[in-house]
Amino acid sequence: MTTSTRSTLAAEATTTHRPGVPWATVVPVAVVIAYADGFWVTSMRGAVGAVGRGQGPFTTWWHQSTVLVPLYVCAVIGALALALRWSRRGGGARAGLLATGGLVVLAATLVAVVVMAAGAAYDYHVQSGELQMMATMRGDCRVDCLERLRQDTMWLQVRATGLGAGLLLLTNLGVVAWFAMLCGGRLDAARRGRPRARVHGAAVRRAPYAVSPLRRLRTTPVAAGAEVRLLLAATLVGGALIHVAVVPEHLDEWPAAGAFFIVLTALQAGAAAVLLRGPRRGVLLLVLAVSAGPVAVWVWSRVWGLPLGPEPGVPEPVGLPDCAAGVLELAAVVLAVVLLRRGAELARRPRLSDHVGRLVVTAVLAVTVIGLAATQEGWFDLVQASDAAGSTMTSR
Repeated sequence: MTTSTRSTLAAEATTTHRPGVPWATVVPVAVVIAYADGFWVTSMRGAVGAVGRGQGPFTTWWHQSTVLVPLYVCAVIGALALALRWSRRGGGARAGLLATGGLVVLAATLVAVVVMAAGAAYDYHVQSGELQMMATMRGDCRVDCLERLRQDTMWLQVRATGLGAGLLLLTNLGVVAWFAMLCGGRLDAARRGRPRARVHGAAVRRAPYAVSPLRRLRTTPVAAGAEVRLLLAATLVGGALIHVAVVPEHLDEWPAAGAFFIVLTALQAGAAAVLLRGPRRGVLLLVLAVSAGPVAVWVWSRVWGLPLGPEPGVPEPVGLPDCAAGVLELAAVVLAVVLLRRGAELARRPRLSDHVGRLVVTAVLAVTVIGLAATQEGWFDLVQASDAAGSTMTSR
């Protein structure tokens, strides 16, 4: 190739930048906000929550804050993705900073308020049971008295949640403003990726030694189908991890249930490993079976109760680990159906944007971490409160 030809091609080439996730912004902001919001969530629970859930506030604070960090990472990435889209419409640097910071504050506050509201709802459930138990023990509080106490308890939780939402909003405003000041008055919504040269009308042939194998691998375009397949494998691995964590307790309750979860874990992990080699139809059908089947069994056991086992026909209680595993399995069903029906089309489409891809992967990670943490006693006081309530009802 002559020098003039190279110059012409270089003039026709356009350099594009692919916006990526600014992890230097996402991770520190998410971690600080998670622990700051966790302080108020734990404080409100200790002030107006059920007695059994207020024990060990410091341990509860750092346990739950650590578990919820991936959820806050999702919130920050989503806020930055919206800020990046809006910034393309124009606006000055100050407007971009306010928009980015405001979206991060709103997204993080929404996550914290949902967590606080869920805790308040469970607190009200536990406190209603305690009021019922106290009424039966004393006998001087009749139906109208019991109903009034329940209404007062409910409004106490509602007011506490409203007050907590205001405190969370102010705290997140302070954290984001503090971080922006540390960054010199900036809050980047995206980092600039490596430049990619596009040549119109001709292709530049480079010598094999011009690009290293590692760099060639990193610059190889990834189709959307490959990303969906990787996401499907991640959901299968997440469900398998949650299932293997609950094997010991199921072996103690009913050995057949423990064996079922062992086989299910092996099938999900094996399907994820084989799926990484290619989206074969047989593998996708196996994914549908090992994902939809456990969801159907779970719904039957929670609504009507299994016909076999230690307590046949008795519905089992709904727990946080099985809900997390169910969410991952439902996501696996949807992704497997998408690959079965539109796999060839997705193989020709370009990859998703960096924000969307990281957001979805982090969401899968967040559900997996929350489900795993709920299987370990002491990481979520919700489990301890449920056990305490169950033991109280059993003693009665």
